[in-house]
Amino acid sequence: MNQNIIDQLAERVINETNSAISCLTLYLGHKLDLFNSLRKEGPITTEELSKKTKYSERYLREWLECMTVNGYIDYDPITKRFSISEEHARVLCDRDSIAYTIPFVYWVPTLSLAMDKLLEAFRTGEGVPYSTYGREVLFAQGEGNRPMFINDIARWISSMPDIESKLRSQGGHIIDVGCGDGWASISLAESFPLIKIDAIDVDLSSINNASKNIEKAGLSDRISVHNVPIEEATLKEKYDLVMTFESVHDMAYPIEALRRMKDLVSANGAVLVSDVKMKDKLEEKNDFAGRLYYNFSVLLCLPQSMEYPNSAATGAAMTPSSFRKYANAAGFSKVDILPIEHIMWQFYRLTK
Repeated sequence: MNQNIIDQLAERVINETNSAISCLTLYLGHKLDLFNSLRKEGPITTEELSKKTKYSERYLREWLECMTVNGYIDYDPITKRFSISEEHARVLCDRDSIAYTIPFVYWVPTLSLAMDKLLEAFRTGEGVPYSTYGREVLFAQGEGNRPMFINDIARWISSMPDIESKLRSQGGHIIDVGCGDGWASISLAESFPLIKIDAIDVDLSSINNASKNIEKAGLSDRISVHNVPIEEATLKEKYDLVMTFESVHDMAYPIEALRRMKDLVSANGAVLVSDVKMKDKLEEKNDFAGRLYYNFSVLLCLPQSMEYPNSAATGAAMTPSSFRKYANAAGFSKVDILPIEHIMWQFYRLTK
């Protein structure tokens, strides 16, 4: 018996508990718009912040002190004023920054909503409905991925020079499968002014959010939305680009979905799939992406996919070899990994 190993794990559990709890106090700060208030009004005292926000001074004082001791904001003991640095504001306030990761803390309260049904699912083998995770599951996913789309999607397309050239010079027709809140479609339409996009998702709430975001961006004339599973879509168009981001591993019927994507792509078009960046062997999956996606898989991705009869039950730990099997079974002759560096996603180009 190695006491050091015991002590290290015990300390790790306590530290990870504090990290999870920190997500909840960060959630409060973001939900109440306190980080933006600090940035706009600070340096500021608790009394001044209370008058500005109309929130309870006593609660604000406790939250500000909590954020201070955890290193998220700054405190001047002489003036007794709190503030936020520009560097931390980039992460906690700047919605368009690639560093804006505060929406990810929403996953902690969101995933906790499903615990009772998930415990039962372990006993029954049944699935957990997506609706169980509450309204903010869409915010956590949509806002969490939005900075990547608005900052990087044009660069991702540039990894396929033939497609980029056509979209930029001639335009074209694109379908965004599993569009979520629509940020990939919006960002792509803004990057390539000549294209038109069909955005499709099985979740009605996501489609409603996408419609609002598309209208606000002034792109309703170029982006159409469709609430239907891709394998049931009756679209007649042949697309220059079929794309889907972080969705195949969630699909109950990935082979059927990929087969439909193959049917929809034009002869000179491309199918772009981005999904989890996972090693093939379990003993190699203990990197950041492996640890993160296994947590998501247990808590969300596998349970929601098992809600459907005869689901493939893939989960978020989908390996490259599993994806290749799906793509080959769907009729694709070639699966290329594109040279795009990303800490969590792998990018594939599929050829008929």
